[in-house]
Amino acid sequence: MTEQTLPQPPLRRRPLGGWLRLMRPLTTLSIAVFGVALLVAWAEGDVSWHVALRLGLALLAVAGAAMLHNDVSDLTHDTSAHLWRPLPSGLVTSSSALRVAVALLIVAVALAASLGWRDLLILIGLAAAAALYSLDLRGSLFGWLSFALVAVLLPLLAAEALNDLRDVLWWSLPVGGSTGLAAYLVYKLPDYERDDEDGQRNVLHWMTIDYAVPVTWGAIAAAATVAAAAANSEDFRAEWFAPPAGLLIVVALTMTGFLIWRVTEGRLLWQRWLVLPCLMALELGWMGSIAP
Repeated sequence: MTEQTLPQPPLRRRPLGGWLRLMRPLTTLSIAVFGVALLVAWAEGDVSWHVALRLGLALLAVAGAAMLHNDVSDLTHDTSAHLWRPLPSGLVTSSSALRVAVALLIVAVALAASLGWRDLLILIGLAAAAALYSLDLRGSLFGWLSFALVAVLLPLLAAEALNDLRDVLWWSLPVGGSTGLAAYLVYKLPDYERDDEDGQRNVLHWMTIDYAVPVTWGAIAAAATVAAAAANSEDFRAEWFAPPAGLLIVVALTMTGFLIWRVTEGRLLWQRWLVLPCLMALELGWMGSIAP
């Protein structure tokens, strides 16, 4: 009598699937690609491959570490509300997730240090912003600060990787700050009901959903206006700035029309995944429009 082999469980129920869900490869890869794109835009394509590779890998590592730390910090909440996630379900242990996060952070620090000591300081700032969000800011009125800090620091990191940090890049403060605020609001809106409990509420709950949705649209418009003003204050290059700005306007107005008709979690998710890349493209267009 031959033994029957049990069918292998689907990937999402295996440790490998758990690690993939924890690392959020689409998000981490998007951050790394965005950082490299900022580098290429500032250098107008004239950049050494090894500099781009080191910057991209450093951002990939620090983003992966941030994702792992975020889930470990959220374990208590997930155990009661999201038992299907990798850590509370037992697919991955919190101790192993922390060890991998520390290892990734060490790799990121080493790669940033190879680019220069100022790159190292900026990368530590990125890691600190992510850690503060996971540990304390996420369930507060100031969670958007972490998103804003990341959006401010990424252009500075890209320019410093080329040893070309110019005064004009201080425009990154208003541009990155407004873009990061808009990105935070767009990202968090679909989770409004899920986060409506003690320790998870944020600035959206303070505004209530009736005001949070239009305020988000206002933040998107403000980000586009600030970026346009910053680009126009220098040697404006419309070929860099006009396409992403135009795309953001079209996508934002389209989603506004859908949401005025009816606000649903599904439509807010569509807004998240359509508007977030447009906001990243807007900051990239600003960076290219002022490149020396």
